[in-house]
Parts: sequence; structure tokens; C-alpha cells
Amino acid sequence: MRVPAESKAEIRKALQAAAAQIVATQKSFAPVDDGTLRNTIRSETGSDESGISVRIMAGGAATTKPVREGQSATYDYALGVEFGTAESEAQSFFFPGYRANKKRAKARVRRGVKNAAKRAVGK
Repeated sequence: MRVPAESKAEIRKALQAAAAQIVATQKSFAPVDDGTLRNTIRSETGSDESGISVRIMAGGAATTKPVREGQSATYDYALGVEFGTAESEAQSFFFPGYRANKKRAKARVRRGVKNAAKRAVGK
């Protein structure tokens, strides 16, 4: 069965709202030196064939640094902050932010799917 475009839009809206809540919590949990790490926490609407997905991520080019001066190898310090390194303890922000909102996010998406299905069948 094909999902109508209106239903996809409604489900996508619920997913984006749930993701926004998770991202806000993760940003509030992130340690802040200069704010770079916090500013890289984001959600992106997926581009898979269904068009109904959202990815939440942190890090990227802004948080990628050389392992050592003069070396070409790099690492994303967002991972070092989340999981810790040999020299520093973990300051987890990503997964605790997700876990704190998981139930609420699932309920919001479930409601969005349910409402979209009702509207599609009611046509």
C-alpha cells in the first residue's frame, strides 16, 4: 500500500518535532567551552526512498581535529567528549539526551502515524 503524500507530511512533521525535542535536550547536556560542539548537534530529514526519516547527529567538520600536531590522522572530538579518552572522562550528552526523550518521542511519532492513517482511511 502506498502512503499518501499528505500522510507522509504529517508523519514527517511528528518525526521532526520529536527530533527537535531530543536535539534541544542534547544541546542542554553538552559541555560548553566555546560552543562548537553544542552548535554541531542537529537533526536532518532523511532522503531515503520513503522520505520519512530523521537523523540526529553531533560533530562533523567543525569538531574534527588532528590526532597530533603534524599528523594527517584526524578524529572527531565529539566522540571523545561522549565516550571519553585515555586522558579525559566521558561527558556524555548525546545518548543521555536521547534516552531522556525516547518515550515521549515514540509516543509523538505513534500519534502522528495514527492520525495520518485515520485521515487517509477517512478520505
